[in-house]
Amino acid sequence: MEMYFIIGGMLCFFVFGNLGIHLYFKKKHQQFLESLKGKEFIWIKSINMEMESSGKLGYRYQFNKADVVILDDEIFLLIFNKPIRQAQPILQISNTHNIFPYVSKKIAFDSKFIEKGKLKIKGSFGVGLTSGKYTVFLNFNNKDFDLNSIL
Repeated sequence: MEMYFIIGGMLCFFVFGNLGIHLYFKKKHQQFLESLKGKEFIWIKSINMEMESSGKLGYRYQFNKADVVILDDEIFLLIFNKPIRQAQPILQISNTHNIFPYVSKKIAFDSKFIEKGKLKIKGSFGVGLTSGKYTVFLNFNNKDFDLNSIL
C-alpha cells in the first residue's frame, strides 16, 4: 500500500514539475517577444532544429523544434522539446555584446553557412572544464525564407 503512495507521489512530482518548467519558460518566451515590440525582427515558427554539443565533460545531441527570431545580427532560438512541445530556455547566438532580457544563455558562433537547405552554425562555449563546441542545424527547407539574408 505504501509503495503505491510513493509511486503516485513520484509520478505527480514528475508531471507537475514538468508542467511548471513548461509554464515558466513559455512565459519567458512571451515576455521576450513582447520586449521586441517596436523593433523590426523576423519570426519564423516551428523550425526543425538539431543541436550537437561536445566538451570535456560529455556529448549531447538534441532534436527539437524552435521558433527562430532574427533581429539584426542576433539569432534567438525559442526552443521546444519535440514530442510534447514543452517550452525550453531561449538561446541567443551572436558575436555582439548585446544581452537581451529573458534570454537564458548567450553563445558566440565561429561560422554560419548553408548546407542542403539548412543553416549550420558552429561555435564554442564555456571556459576551462565546462568549455566545448557546438553545432546547430536549422532546417528552413519548408519555410519561405531567404537564408542568404542572415549570412
